[in-house]
Amino acid sequence: MTDVWSPDGATSRGTVVVLPGRGEHPGVYQRLGRRLAVDGYTVVVADLGPAADPDDDADPHAAADPDDAAALAPHSAAVTALLSAHGTASRVLLGVDSGALLAWRLAVGGEVALDALVLAGLPLSPATADVPSRRAELAARTACPVHQALLTGDRSFRWGELGTEVSRPPAALADLPTLIVHGEVDRIAPVDPVRELAARHPAADLAVVADGVHDVLNDQFHRSVAARLVLFLERVGKGAVIREQVDNGAPARPVRARRAAPLHVSARLDYALRAVAELITAGGSDRPVRCEAISRARGIPLNSLVNLMVELRRAGLVRSQRGCEGGYWLARPSSAITVADVVRAVEGEVVSLHADGPDSWLWHQLGRTVATFLEGWSVESVEANRTGAAAERDRPKEAAR
Repeated sequence: MTDVWSPDGATSRGTVVVLPGRGEHPGVYQRLGRRLAVDGYTVVVADLGPAADPDDDADPHAAADPDDAAALAPHSAAVTALLSAHGTASRVLLGVDSGALLAWRLAVGGEVALDALVLAGLPLSPATADVPSRRAELAARTACPVHQALLTGDRSFRWGELGTEVSRPPAALADLPTLIVHGEVDRIAPVDPVRELAARHPAADLAVVADGVHDVLNDQFHRSVAARLVLFLERVGKGAVIREQVDNGAPARPVRARRAAPLHVSARLDYALRAVAELITAGGSDRPVRCEAISRARGIPLNSLVNLMVELRRAGLVRSQRGCEGGYWLARPSSAITVADVVRAVEGEVVSLHADGPDSWLWHQLGRTVATFLEGWSVESVEANRTGAAAERDRPKEAAR
């Protein structure tokens, strides 16, 4: 069974496939689906059923083995079909409870092409409280009175499944932008192991909801959680980053309206060109370079870099490999990738007009001129010029005679 919510009369900004948890069905996420659809996203909630658990004799900390891949194959195919059926924008997999473990395993397996992963109510350790009755389970699941009433009257909801065992988690998170959302007082899936997981993967985002319980997407603070999810989706799909203001006691600085010059080089484009330059110098043509190494070498914020590499991969400029030996490398020779290719990958187009007007022809001509100029520069020649300029700058001047 699958439920779908789509934006009204607008191009979808991305597709979010939701895998429900124990006892749930797609209709439980109607409120989330409507909310994200208003924000421009297509939401597909699918009840795929549980994936086969790894062999009981397997090492729980080992990487996924071929048997696991075979067990996941039907789920991989189903999720791929759902993502492919709803556009080519950003592709995000969101799992809840046992669905979070399944989503994690699918992301690590690499058979599903994803741009991001969201894990909510991730069960990494046994529950700290029993739920022997419906009333106890309802209290453990949600403190939202509206959702409590919905579950109470829902004949399709399967009560009593929170006590069933779940599969073991993979050894590490996938090399994808990842958001982990968890309730701080979740008694079904205690938060401490989730904090430890996030600490081992600093590139992942962890959002712990104060006073939140297990069904964090349908809990009393569901609006705040949905807003946090939208911020993550916007960062993945559009590179939008909101920087928090740190209160250090200094007087507030006046806010000045931004005035963009006719030619404006964004931080995103600057970071993307730096990343490509590092792939040229450190990776060569086929040696993978990890995001952490690129970030350190070129001074790029890691979170921004992870999202940019996804966009460069989606544009066909880089390729990626998962695992310990994984990373990114150029998809074609650096002499065959132009600066214009990078601009279009991360900005969409060379010139963007807020609206057509009587002078639009002028700005379109500017765009064509700039595009022609940037297409004349390969990333290889840019890096060679940068290296040569640096060498010239650092060369000691001859002593005056």
